Amino acid sequence: MPTLIVTKNGVALRNVRLLEGELRIGRSASNHLVLASATVSKAHVVLTRHGHFVTLHDLHSTNGTLVNGDDVSVRPLLDRDIIQISNFEMMYLDRDLASAEILEDPPPEPVVEAVETERAPLEPAMGVDASGHRIGGSRGAHWVGNGVAFALPAQGREIQALITDDALASHFGAYVHASDGASRAVSAYEENYVAINVAAWSRYDATHREPIIVRSSDF
Repeated sequence: MPTLIVTKNGVALRNVRLLEGELRIGRSASNHLVLASATVSKAHVVLTRHGHFVTLHDLHSTNGTLVNGDDVSVRPLLDRDIIQISNFEMMYLDRDLASAEILEDPPPEPVVEAVETERAPLEPAMGVDASGHRIGGSRGAHWVGNGVAFALPAQGREIQALITDDALASHFGAYVHASDGASRAVSAYEENYVAINVAAWSRYDATHREPIIVRSSDF
């Protein structure tokens, strides 16, 4: 299970397990992980875990979020990435630590009024290639909230990979921010899976890091 090692000014504070779903980080008590500092926004970032993949979303924070020194708004995380928020640093590990704790859910925020929200993307059906093989590995290609997850066969095992939503949009014209965005994204992967798999293998050959994250710059 992925783990977040939290430090402040180089002093270890806690180790946190990342469960499936969201972990919200910020100054307010309504977050899972509270960072007590005036330079941290009330709702600063959210980490979202979908199976093998964890993605960071900055929540339009005042002072921003760095990952490995880069100012980011959205970033799929890789093992040993360093997240910096103000004078807090968090190392992301894609494995469990015996000392890691599970954070309790924060108290619910009061509901002001019921607001109709946009429908979540529907989970699309799995495609197959001309030979009847499921495209994207044994589980098929599937939407994970910020991109399409798929698998590459490699000597009796499968390497997990993800192509980000911005790469699908910029290179393959997949408009994912709609009620049918998941279907659009998976269809774009299935229609272009040869090129995307080549880009994924090239990324793996260059880094040997798993899971493989394919971004716009990899094309």
